[in-house]
Amino acid sequence: MLSALLSCDTFPKDPDKTLEKVRNGQLLVGYSENPPWVIKSKPAPTGLEAELIKTFARDLQANIVWQNDTEEDLFEKLEKKKLHLVIGGFTDKNSAKSKISFTRPYLKKEKKKHVMAVLKGENAFILQLEKFLHAQETKLNATTAP
Repeated sequence: MLSALLSCDTFPKDPDKTLEKVRNGQLLVGYSENPPWVIKSKPAPTGLEAELIKTFARDLQANIVWQNDTEEDLFEKLEKKKLHLVIGGFTDKNSAKSKISFTRPYLKKEKKKHVMAVLKGENAFILQLEKFLHAQETKLNATTAP
């Protein structure tokens, strides 16, 4: 039994090795403007979620490749694995959750639970992002306080 456990790979797994590819590589992020969460600007978006992702990428020593588009087109690109995550002030009530995955809610604001769209099944990547978001909870609550 012990040898069976020792032969197991690490968990959780990323079938497409997303976390491995992103760490010291590129983080492909789609965004849809939705102030104050995401504000379109040059050379990169700003806003609460954009700043969170910039910090997350810095922690992974990754360069961000930003892509602005409509929510629908971004979700399609995410589903086709052309992006790693999508931000835009989404809530857990988003109708796209049957096609793509969302993080656990990282912030509750005005009875809305905010989430980010992520690659379905890339569990190590999702877990890393969720741990990061959880660690930001106190800061987020202070930033978004009325």
